[in-house]
Amino acid sequence: MRVLGLMSGTSLDAIDVALVDIELRDRTLVVSLLGWTEEAWPSELRERIRGWSDAAAVVRVADIANASMEIGAHFAAAAQRGATAAGVSLQAVDLICSHGQTVHHQVDGHGRAVSTLQLGEPAVIAERTGRTVVADFRPRDIAAGGQGAPLVSFVDALLFVQEEQAVAALNLGGIANVTIVPSGAPFEAVAFDTGPANAPIDGCARRLLEQALDRDGALAAAGEPSEQLLAELLAEPYFERPPPKSTGRELFGDAFVARILARAAELGLGVEDVLASVTELSALAAARAIARWSPAWPEIVHVSGGGTRNPTLMRALERHLAEEAPGGRPAPRLQLVDDAGLPAAAKEAVSFAILGHEALFARPNSLPGATGAGHASVLGAIWPGDDHARLLQLVAEGRPGNERVDRIVMRRSNGEATAERKGGPT
Repeated sequence: MRVLGLMSGTSLDAIDVALVDIELRDRTLVVSLLGWTEEAWPSELRERIRGWSDAAAVVRVADIANASMEIGAHFAAAAQRGATAAGVSLQAVDLICSHGQTVHHQVDGHGRAVSTLQLGEPAVIAERTGRTVVADFRPRDIAAGGQGAPLVSFVDALLFVQEEQAVAALNLGGIANVTIVPSGAPFEAVAFDTGPANAPIDGCARRLLEQALDRDGALAAAGEPSEQLLAELLAEPYFERPPPKSTGRELFGDAFVARILARAAELGLGVEDVLASVTELSALAAARAIARWSPAWPEIVHVSGGGTRNPTLMRALERHLAEEAPGGRPAPRLQLVDDAGLPAAAKEAVSFAILGHEALFARPNSLPGATGAGHASVLGAIWPGDDHARLLQLVAEGRPGNERVDRIVMRRSNGEATAERKGGPT
């Protein structure tokens, strides 16, 4: 089945589009990446919705409704251009799976996720493209008692698990999330948001430099982290909360950046030192979370997300993982997910293509150990397109519901499949 995934993260840097072929072999999904693109957000729309996820934001219902329709139209256009870039007509795409744009994710004082909202009206995508759409993944998991995040852990666990060693998958988006997979046990994986990644770095760059980001972490590399500021930021209670847990720009968004800059001014910090401090915060929070909450110390950390393009952040992460390694254990090897045949920038769009594919076939596509839900669920709702009757026939001929997949394999462009599990089939 040919599936197109759409993803836009908390950093709002781009709409990621990935086109894949998915084939079920026994209980293994074999996934071939046909192409992927990044679609820039219109700057006016991006800035309009950027602050909506802050806890104190007050937004008119009409503005939210209008923006959801507008975002849906942009997702539809991105899907069309993504298919064209891959050399495929949109009519040859069987299914579109959209994560949407998160603008609200509320966690109460007890650490329970109580609501979530993703904009990007799926009906608009279905209408503009004529394709059946799977979207709205997070609410079902919250209804089952989970955090509604991180959902890509389902793909992380089944793709990266190895028989002889524990591994982890760390995504450095606006918010960082990690999946830790014990050896040979993908369904025992745990996952959670470690805290901020790019969100405060980019936020400080916008305020201090009037630029979208600290490119290559160059200014952070020229500065010195403030121990005083870091200690105060790390006192945030979220970092001490045990998994399952999730967070977002409600906690680590523009209001968080404003507090950082106000305190930095009181401490007399220069621009480079501020950026060095927030970069250090993201790396240290991730390393400490992995050390504290991992059921098994990972030997490899597969890294993805926009943060992989920041060498200063990656060096800090490597250093802190070495410092936090328990009992003299060696630091895990950082490995870009590209080495598994999956471009880092395409990973989440591919992941939601897989999640949507499984939802169509009514197979559970969540990990309760990752989100804290009471049971595995089928996440995602379906908006029929012109091809829906044909898809129903494919589902009827398949194996919906009664057997979950237990492995994902990425097939490289040369036709070879990756074997991420030692001793596992390719």
